[in-house]
Amino acid sequence: MKESILIGLLQNTAILLAFSLLYQNIWIKNEATKSISAKIVVGLVLSCIGIILMSTPWMLIPGIAFDMRSVLLSVSGLFFGPIPTIIAMLVTGIVRVTMGGEGLWMGLAIIIFSGTIGLLWRRYRPNWKSKNYYLELLAMGLVVHIIMLASTIFLPSDKIFSTLKTIALPIIFIYAPATMLLGVLLLKQYKNWQNELAQLQLKEYERRFTQILESGNIVSLMLNNDGSINFCNDYILRITGYEKEEVLGKNWFEIFVPIDERPKLKQLFSKGMKIKEFSKNYENKILTKTGEQLYILWYNIALKSDEGEVMGTASIGVNVTESKNHEKMLEEKNAEIKAQNESLKKINQELQIAKERAEKSDLLKSAFLANMSHEVRTPMNSILGFSGLLKESNLVNEKQKRYIGVIEHSGKRMLNIINDILTISRIESGTVEVIISEFNINEQIESLFTSFKDEIEKKGIDFNYKNDLPDSEAMIISDGEKFYAIFLNLIKNAIKFTNHGTIEFGYILKIDVEPAELEFFIKDTGGGIPQEQLEFIFERFRQGSESLTRNYEGAGLGLSISKAYTELLGGKIWAESEEENLSSGKAGKTTFYFTIPYDVKPNKKTDMKNSTYETGKTHQDNEMKILIVEDDVTSEEMLEIMIEDYCKAPLVAYNGLEAVQLCKDNPDIDFVLMDIKLPKLNGYEATKQIRQFNKDLIIFAQTAYALPGDREKAIEAGCNDYISKPYSQSELTGLINKYFKK
Repeated sequence: MKESILIGLLQNTAILLAFSLLYQNIWIKNEATKSISAKIVVGLVLSCIGIILMSTPWMLIPGIAFDMRSVLLSVSGLFFGPIPTIIAMLVTGIVRVTMGGEGLWMGLAIIIFSGTIGLLWRRYRPNWKSKNYYLELLAMGLVVHIIMLASTIFLPSDKIFSTLKTIALPIIFIYAPATMLLGVLLLKQYKNWQNELAQLQLKEYERRFTQILESGNIVSLMLNNDGSINFCNDYILRITGYEKEEVLGKNWFEIFVPIDERPKLKQLFSKGMKIKEFSKNYENKILTKTGEQLYILWYNIALKSDEGEVMGTASIGVNVTESKNHEKMLEEKNAEIKAQNESLKKINQELQIAKERAEKSDLLKSAFLANMSHEVRTPMNSILGFSGLLKESNLVNEKQKRYIGVIEHSGKRMLNIINDILTISRIESGTVEVIISEFNINEQIESLFTSFKDEIEKKGIDFNYKNDLPDSEAMIISDGEKFYAIFLNLIKNAIKFTNHGTIEFGYILKIDVEPAELEFFIKDTGGGIPQEQLEFIFERFRQGSESLTRNYEGAGLGLSISKAYTELLGGKIWAESEEENLSSGKAGKTTFYFTIPYDVKPNKKTDMKNSTYETGKTHQDNEMKILIVEDDVTSEEMLEIMIEDYCKAPLVAYNGLEAVQLCKDNPDIDFVLMDIKLPKLNGYEATKQIRQFNKDLIIFAQTAYALPGDREKAIEAGCNDYISKPYSQSELTGLINKYFKK
């Protein structure tokens, strides 16, 4: 039996060598491109080899024979793939059925399992050809033949044990290694073929590379690791003007690279030698023999020895000098065109802005002139009309009072317009001065509240204010007159647009900003301002409504003046508003805010009290001695009427010199009402001369000079106080009572 096994194995081994020749000479050369028909033919050849193996088995007992078809089919599945292997399995299976015997089912099982395991190994172990392929092949051989031993269960039961006892060792120690050795043989053949292909491809690449290097329109260059030139083609010699003998063996950088670029390129070359890799695409300038600069776009690769050492570089390059020159010319042209376009664009923008400004200015001018015409003519019409009505002799006292009230209201309205126009003119011309002084903001707030309280409450509107600081901390350094004017404009604005609800104003101290500031507010429950109009309400001559159907009077200058004054004081102004919605019942509300710096004198403690200045003098009706200095006769007569409760026969001077003389002649004068614009000697100079001999005389400046700073000028000249024309009798009386006890 042992002799039978040995002979069978030798015969099977010889046949399997034929199997390996089939793989080497027919299969691996064109494995990837094999057609279906070719695979079928290979499968039939494998079937023939399997039949020959089955024809030379070693016999265990009659009906039970063993051969190396398991090795053939498993290796076939691994190397030849599904179609040839399945054909071989079918054919050998049919042959085994025809052979019959007690080992029929075991033989069929071995055929099925062997081929299937080879195919599965190919499918699920695609990287088996790695460096551990010996173990992979041995493992597959062991799996195939362990299953082969397990297939003895298909033998008659009385034959299973004896068969296992006889075949176990040969199967494990001969068949499994045979599977591995056959696989190794085929894999070596596969790798040898791959090496042959690689050598063929290398030769082809070398041939193509040589063609590229020698081509007529591409720069070809090889450098040694020290930068010396090992090879260069005719094209580079032709474009640079050198002969081959002049450059071979010479340093590339010293001959061809401009001096200013040499350090950088040498550094890149040295770095590439160290890391064994060079920049694939790189553009730089080279010099011709005559010193002309050319631009070359390079593609670089490292040349390595078999041990992996970098021996130098191979480079091919494209001469892009002409393209560069065109590109440079185009860039210059584009820059020129771009500059022209930018210039034209700027001119167009300026023209568009100028056009828009002209159109806007024209619209504003038209709106402003129409508004001014309306705002001036309307009160003037009332003044002239009701003045004419007052001439009627049959007027009753009630009508007379009403007419006078209309005239007074219209006069105030016209005066406000004139004052606003004069103020905005000074702002436009930049002649507005900021006069810094110390004042108490609480006093200003309370004064404003008192001034407007009756007027607002007559409209049925709640009016209140809020002071955030105690009086001792409310003294600040700023321009009190401009501060008052800002608040005055904003409160008037709130009154104009509010018919019900509340008006509230005041301030809070904000210490969370640097420097600290006071934030003032004026809130009202008027109709509100549309959001799109919030953008321009602070512009000159602009109003929330500019249509001819608006219900409110005014020139549209108050908010502009307030904005200019706020900025002069170092603050900012803005508004927030929600429009009234009658359909939903939503009330409107508007809040104006402005800020000024909280500038205080250090370490100064003050306790401001609302009190009038008292001279200690008292007056009884018609007992005071008063000097009126006024060059306008009508104004002088009006003053005599206004002060008749204090003096029935005042002294009168029509110029500054007379005023000085009367004060010298009458040292017992109680006070002087001093006009400023006077013949011969103006009010300022007259006051200064009077102060030279009378320091205690009370002098009131009463003048039509009502611009910012005029009050300060009067006080500086020596006046005790100031009142601007036109003024009412109550205003004059209040001023007198401020200085004299009644």
